[in-house]
Amino acid sequence: MAWMEECMMRLISPYTNQGIWLRGSLHIHSKFSACGFHSLPEIALAYRDYDFLAITDHDRVTDRESAFPDKILFRGYEASGARHMLLIEPPFGDELPANSFSCAHYNNMAAEAAACGGFSIINHPTRISGQAWSFEEILQMPSVHAMEIYSGDGIHIEEDVAVRLWDKVLSAKRQIWGIGNDDFHHWGQERRVWNVVQAEERTPTAVLRALRNGNFYVSTGYGFDAIEVDGADILFRLKSGSSLFTEAYKYFTLFGRDGKVLAEKTGYFQEFHYQASGDEGYIRAEVYLSGGYCGISQPIFVA
Repeated sequence: MAWMEECMMRLISPYTNQGIWLRGSLHIHSKFSACGFHSLPEIALAYRDYDFLAITDHDRVTDRESAFPDKILFRGYEASGARHMLLIEPPFGDELPANSFSCAHYNNMAAEAAACGGFSIINHPTRISGQAWSFEEILQMPSVHAMEIYSGDGIHIEEDVAVRLWDKVLSAKRQIWGIGNDDFHHWGQERRVWNVVQAEERTPTAVLRALRNGNFYVSTGYGFDAIEVDGADILFRLKSGSSLFTEAYKYFTLFGRDGKVLAEKTGYFQEFHYQASGDEGYIRAEVYLSGGYCGISQPIFVA
């Protein structure tokens, strides 16, 4: 019977383990937002070694400039009604949509962006001091690709980690990716959290495809070299490339349905192996280095 259950179980992973890893941030405000302070050349300096960026000013699409000659620069738009949502490569030009919030209106914008090859993100969903999204509202947004699970603005620290809400949404069988962004407005908010995408090549189309497919992880400085699935077995290969990584003490946790802890390991190691039982719902990983840097994977779904 156990053999039959294992044969029937299927793990659906977003990770292809093919292509190149690229670093980027998708929630950045310039001086063209009332809340922003810096010019595009200043932003280019702040993120000088990133591979891709999106300028996401409030309720406008800021024109791209030549300040980013060596970067993939996406057009961005932050809808700023009672809830906030990002559109990366929005499907409109000079004629902008109303920013008034309703789930139906926002979901339609996300669907239109997706139809044009874009990407959409629910912003800082647990910011209870303003713009918080409810669990029920997120479930009414089937066209949205991702939700911010880590916002690095540093002002609303106690409100800007949303992994528990993410687990609740995933447990309702809503496939949604977790993303991390700085929500940059001024110096001191840059380079706090980013997304490491595995794209087929260093092009806008390939990066957007990888984002939509969930082929990325969230990082504050640590992460993964590969996440491999073979039948019921999952192998997490932790980030190497520096003795500061390979020799560091680590804290590794796997989470499943309802945020249940599936497995934990602490110590000095570079790989973690897990064999799925079939009742996890989904499997996602968080790994922390002693000292604080972390990497958060996307969920692997159990079908």
